[in-house]
Amino acid sequence: MVSGKGRGSSKGKGRSRGRRRATKGRSKVDKIVVRLMGEGQYYVDKDTLKEINTIDNRMVRLLEGKDIVDEQMVKESIAGMRMLVKSRGKRVRDDTIIPSHIIIPSIDMTLEEAREVFKEEGLVPEGMLD
Repeated sequence: MVSGKGRGSSKGKGRSRGRRRATKGRSKVDKIVVRLMGEGQYYVDKDTLKEINTIDNRMVRLLEGKDIVDEQMVKESIAGMRMLVKSRGKRVRDDTIIPSHIIIPSIDMTLEEAREVFKEEGLVPEGMLD
């Protein structure tokens, strides 16, 4: 009887230690999840995110200005962001469900839609770059 009780308490301790170990360090975000509309999600690093943010900030300035905006330039900028993600990122498995940190639209968006998306901070919140 005593040995049965000892085994039960030992199993309980082992399981809780395993849970602690499995969750240790998960609060730190090493990879940012980027969704490419129509193409899935990718993990990217902070350096890639900074490059995406450079294009994003350029788009915000361009679209907030009073100058006439070339729609082709908007499409090329979005395509550039998407290409950075695809070339440097690692694709998230399709059967994995995780929230995206940022979403990059498809290149077929209208100029009016682009003005709504690329305003204020744009796609990349400044706090993500710290």
